[in-house]
Amino acid sequence: MILEVTGLVTRTVDLSESDRMISLFTAEKGMISAVARGSKNYANRAMAAAQLFCYGRFLLYRRGDKYWVKEAELIESFYAIRQDIVRTALCSYLCDVLNDTATAQPEPELLRLALNALHAAASGRFQPVQIKAAFEWRAAALLGFMPDVTACRDCGRTEGNFMLYVMDGTIVCDECRASLAEGPEQPGEHVVAELLPPGVLHAVRYVLFCPQEKLLSFRLSDEEMHLFARAAETYLTNQLERTFRSLQFYHQVEEL
Repeated sequence: MILEVTGLVTRTVDLSESDRMISLFTAEKGMISAVARGSKNYANRAMAAAQLFCYGRFLLYRRGDKYWVKEAELIESFYAIRQDIVRTALCSYLCDVLNDTATAQPEPELLRLALNALHAAASGRFQPVQIKAAFEWRAAALLGFMPDVTACRDCGRTEGNFMLYVMDGTIVCDECRASLAEGPEQPGEHVVAELLPPGVLHAVRYVLFCPQEKLLSFRLSDEEMHLFARAAETYLTNQLERTFRSLQFYHQVEEL
């Protein structure tokens, strides 16, 4: 039986001098693993799409307990990503998030988010920190970890300075935080919280609810972007209860 899918290559693992196993995040079947014979041979035009970050159409067949790539047609290579080490590290991390969370069920919005992020990274029009943080916030929402950032969880206030309580995904205003600190139910040292001043909170709300095609249509100062990005990473990694080696590498090269 031949299976035709359209998908993004999110991981490659070498099997031999010429073959590799690829992870495909597909529109039709979610995450699929398949053996791509001859895909390490860059002269093999039939396997041009079986490379990391490539988006293409794939014909797969089943043999034993594995899928094998019969044909691969490249739609978009996102080649420019590979010309910059920071953007390569960023997109490796984004793909690792997909590898860790995507299932064998279609998740079209998550795939669209990933493709938009790779397109933005390849275009060079947006800073990696903005792409990364916007992806993290929106991915958290799509994966079922939507934070409630509409209003203070205690008093309903909607504007001002807030603290995001990461593990329960709620925000608390300055006034309620002060009352909490003075009361019997003080937050313990284990509580993970991130500061969200007004501009940052507005950006978080925007990214969580805007149309996907406008995900990066916001601007923040450098200081605000730092807080926006730190909160996004802290929130997603805590909700997933793990970190990634590719994330550590991204931070290493980002500082160069």
